[in-house]
Amino acid sequence: MRLQKYLAYCGIASRRKSEELIKQGKITVNGKIITECGYDINPEKDYVKYKGKLIKIENKIYIVLNKPRNYICSTSDEKGRKTVIDLIKFKIKQRLYPAGRLDFDTTGCLILTNDGEFADKIMHPKYEVEKRYTLKIKGRIEDNKLTKLKNGIKIEGKFIKPKVIKILFRKEKNDIISITVTEGMNHLIKKMCKEVGLELLWLKRESIGIVSIKGLEYGDWRFLTPDEINYFKRR
Repeated sequence: MRLQKYLAYCGIASRRKSEELIKQGKITVNGKIITECGYDINPEKDYVKYKGKLIKIENKIYIVLNKPRNYICSTSDEKGRKTVIDLIKFKIKQRLYPAGRLDFDTTGCLILTNDGEFADKIMHPKYEVEKRYTLKIKGRIEDNKLTKLKNGIKIEGKFIKPKVIKILFRKEKNDIISITVTEGMNHLIKKMCKEVGLELLWLKRESIGIVSIKGLEYGDWRFLTPDEINYFKRR
């Protein structure tokens, strides 16, 4: 088995992140530092360590969390800020990490797992997993701006066209909009709004694929159902 695949199976990180750890010389096999991503190991005979600790394949865990504001999508933070792991660490023994990210001030649907292969199915653009967002903008969205977003815009040299964009509600002064995208660019919705001159007041991710946060209060979580897990594994 390739070393990066083994690390992903063990829940250390996604396969792409595992490759970075290998290149950085943070993984040893039988006491030897390995920096070659294509290195083959025998999981039954070889001793693989990360940060000096022996790692092994764990039971796979898949959960969805309704992320509150002011939490970061990381397993730890040098600045001492609260992380999404703080919301589950006393109830889940396995080491989990977020499959993708939400900004510090963004709320909503976040999947956490210790299955690196599964996480890649969510994060890698080639799988085109739909992510649905609800956002509140300041004021009204003019027809020309809505049309521009529907037709697609170029962001950082890449053409971005939402799968769906529609106005959900018109509040007293502000509009509530729904946007569904498949791209995995960081801060994508914020960049889209900025590109057409919309002032974003708040942003919430409602779902990833068929997994939604319906029925979950902020900070609450649940295990994914077998159907939800298979939805990603079949991609």
